[in-house]
Amino acid sequence: MKPDLSRLYPLGWPWQRELRYTGLALGFAALYAFFRFVFPMQKAINQLYQLQGQKRVLIPGAVVPPFPTLYQGAAAGFVLVALCLILLPIFHYRWHYQGSRSIYLMRRLPRRWELGRRCLAGPALELVCTALCALAMLLLCFLWYWLFTPAGHLPEDVWAGIGGLLC
Repeated sequence: MKPDLSRLYPLGWPWQRELRYTGLALGFAALYAFFRFVFPMQKAINQLYQLQGQKRVLIPGAVVPPFPTLYQGAAAGFVLVALCLILLPIFHYRWHYQGSRSIYLMRRLPRRWELGRRCLAGPALELVCTALCALAMLLLCFLWYWLFTPAGHLPEDVWAGIGGLLC
């Protein structure tokens, strides 16, 4: 059973299109984050090896950079989506001033907060989904970092470079 999300948006607002575009933007942000992380990660892993004749051999004692160094800047797409979503309630509010839609009628409804709910609830839900997608991408990239780094070549402090907040 599908939830009725139309109650979270202004009456007549094309909310399905808004959700589709937000999903598309989140998809692009996730792809950007993934590739922005994978290319430096692959370069760091390649620097762990040296050629001896025809074979690639791991350099003893070499380590990959800490995770935040490799993930730096990868979440920029999610930040851009979040900034756009923060501006979206302005468009929702302005929607009530167009054509026969009456802002006066919305203000007279028995439920006092109906106008605010319809302007803020949809973007807030999309903002939460953006944060969850950014967190999921961070975890996916960290798993990639953890699993694809050869054994014994992780740094002692994987989270170095962020001020020890997660240590």
